[in-house]
Amino acid sequence: MLISNFNKKIIIILFLTILSGNTYAVEYLDEISDKIKFPTLKVLDNKEMPLILKFNQDLKKKGYVINFWATWCVPCKEELPDLSLLKSKIKKHNIDVFTISIDKKDIKDQLKFLSNNGASNLEQFFDKEMKIFKALKLRGIPTTIIVNQNGFIISKHEGILKWGEDAIINKIKSLFY
Repeated sequence: MLISNFNKKIIIILFLTILSGNTYAVEYLDEISDKIKFPTLKVLDNKEMPLILKFNQDLKKKGYVINFWATWCVPCKEELPDLSLLKSKIKKHNIDVFTISIDKKDIKDQLKFLSNNGASNLEQFFDKEMKIFKALKLRGIPTTIIVNQNGFIISKHEGILKWGEDAIINKIKSLFY
């Protein structure tokens, strides 16, 4: 079976588009020029206890990759194992990864969901009222923000990424070093 020249061109274009997808994503992780101070976190922990986290008090001098997600979000579910992989690859660089759920479901159900989807090693917090999400004027999930050692948001990505890939890890490190 012969493939016409037109079909060959279509196949090549599709292949190059797929291949360039993560390259675009890495470029999309550019630094934010108007840095915003990350607000004090008023969240629930995994025992449903209220918790207030402040940068440079509870969140010590390290960088953070913070992912907002929910159980009903299909791209979030797909992204969780990559965030888990990112955490294992980047912790030696004094950068930590944690998640904040905006889901209204019972926290025990959410913890089970995280465990079943390859993210049990991630520290999890819960913002059922979406206060942080709204304060940061986030538009959708998954959304991931990167916060520097001084508590300023230095990067934001809306949508799914393959967080465990070397190109993305190198881009994150370049935001800090």
